[in-house]
Amino acid sequence: MGLKKDNVRTKALQIPIQPSITLENDGHKNALHVLIQPNIGLDSDVRNPVVELLNNNLANEAVLSQKTRSAHWNASGKGFFELHILFETQYKQLNEITDKIAERTRMLGGIALASFAGFLAHSRLEEQSAFIPDILHLLADHETLIRFLREDIRKCTDEFEDEGSIELLVSVMSLHEKMAWILRAYIEQEPVQGETQKRILRDE
Repeated sequence: MGLKKDNVRTKALQIPIQPSITLENDGHKNALHVLIQPNIGLDSDVRNPVVELLNNNLANEAVLSQKTRSAHWNASGKGFFELHILFETQYKQLNEITDKIAERTRMLGGIALASFAGFLAHSRLEEQSAFIPDILHLLADHETLIRFLREDIRKCTDEFEDEGSIELLVSVMSLHEKMAWILRAYIEQEPVQGETQKRILRDE
């Protein structure tokens, strides 16, 4: 507010800031506006599809995190303690991944998905709420995400040249590869023995 010479208040000059993009966020068709776009060497025609790609991955991680949490909550029977701890460790890792993806989405000027409806609408995994996921189903989901991540890394490399998102997605893929390896190792029936171990056993 300002003052004229006769002490009559006048409205201060207001310059509207027009949003440069509008993103549909969570499956409810609510338009969320981003007022200030980053000037980081990536044009909006690059940032927008990368934000969409990141939100798809965010949805994947959120769905898998909840499925892993369900397995943790409902673990029972043989191997209960080991599985209970294993699933808890992995859903906490998945939660950390979702945070990193959401942060990258915001760095690019986008809006991160944040609702169950949005996650289910954008995830490339099936929720399968009718049953409790077991270790084989979780392993299959991790391997599915690894394949999708490889495709998305190629897109970010060849089409978008977004090194920041490439670095993030590569680290996420590596974490999924490790989690899948741990699940796979748990369910293997026979331990893999190297040649040295085989020779020791024969000698005994």
